Amino acid sequence: MGVDQFSQEVRGSGGTLATSTQGTVETDNYAHGDGFDFDGTEYPYMLNPAETIQELVLTKSGNIDMEVTTTGGDTFTIPLAGNVGSFDKWEIDTVTFRDPDATASTLAGGWAGE
Repeated sequence: MGVDQFSQEVRGSGGTLATSTQGTVETDNYAHGDGFDFDGTEYPYMLNPAETIQELVLTKSGNIDMEVTTTGGDTFTIPLAGNVGSFDKWEIDTVTFRDPDATASTLAGGWAGE
């Protein structure tokens, strides 16, 4: 039988909870965001909000490439091949969607960030 560890309830009177965590703690609560719905006629499409994109969701895509540039300056391309997805592993500065095969695929989704 397993042993429960570190599962005690934290009680308080509305004060501040102090922790010894080092580094960044993500809350997944983002103050900014937007949706997008591109009809496929004017590639490339770019998402470049003033905020950092923390979560990107694609609800509709065709055979297109998604080029991600992180806040750290890394740039890489992800071929979507007609799939949808949710991306939350990078702090994204810009996303550019390209249509290398000129399929004029529609694209839709949304982003959240801070």
